[in-house]
Amino acid sequence: MYSPRCDKAAEYRRQAQEVRNLARQISINDARGQLRATAMHLEALAEEEERRAGNVAPAQGPAGED
Repeated sequence: MYSPRCDKAAEYRRQAQEVRNLARQISINDARGQLRATAMHLEALAEEEERRAGNVAPAQGPAGED
């Protein structure tokens, strides 16, 4: 069954991964920390969308962080 919330959750996860990739490329620790915090926030938004849609997925930890 199609669920716009699942699409929204997938988009949040894609954005979170993109932000984590940027964080790996930045050498300034403060900026890296802010990007990681943004990625975590996007993951939380994705989880909330999945809960609302009834698709509870296991939380993904900080995937591939250095």
